[in-house]
Amino acid sequence: MKTVYVTVRGYCQEFDRFSVNSNGISDVIGCIGGAGEGEVVPSKKEYRVNIHGITLYYLVETLKSNGSYRIKFLENFRDPQINRIRFNLVEFSEEHEILDYSWNSKTRELVRERCELDNALSWLSTLGGAFSALGDYFVDRAKTAGKISLHQLQLALKVGDPLIAARCRLYFSLSLIQQGKYKVAKDIVMYEYDNAKHGTDVRLVRMCKGIWSKLSYERSLAIAKKTH
Repeated sequence: MKTVYVTVRGYCQEFDRFSVNSNGISDVIGCIGGAGEGEVVPSKKEYRVNIHGITLYYLVETLKSNGSYRIKFLENFRDPQINRIRFNLVEFSEEHEILDYSWNSKTRELVRERCELDNALSWLSTLGGAFSALGDYFVDRAKTAGKISLHQLQLALKVGDPLIAARCRLYFSLSLIQQGKYKVAKDIVMYEYDNAKHGTDVRLVRMCKGIWSKLSYERSLAIAKKTH
């Protein structure tokens, strides 16, 4: 099994010493210059690479966590006579920023937009719930609740959250039930229930069953009124 010995030096002193093989990274005790019985002997020659601390940090963390990367790292030592590398720490050039301000600006805008969307969804949910409660008694309130659910659905699709989008469609079906549009409401609930059965959100399944019970009850009342 191939082993590469690494030392990290900078500012006239040694900071770290470790070995790398396909199984991972191990600390090296003592000076690199000999090996115990059965161990790979470090070579006298070594590669020397100038590197700044941030790049070295990410290199070491990747070597620790990624087996494929370790193998590629070891394969770069094509000379079988050399299995040592020394990283010399250098100061970061002032010409380059350590932080990626451009990407930071993009992510900041995305986070801000997501917070505003979440806030809007919360307000619409509260408002829609109020109109939905009145929708059992006033058809115009049920229509308003349906419009609010559609606005929520647009925001959920923009956020990219399929679970919230599914709930919004179910809220809309509840509005349709209150308006007496049972056929369309039935199709929506059945569609969402078929999808929810194969998912992990148990609450969504229960929500489908609850709206289905209301649909069955309201439809039975409508049929009873017609027969009398």
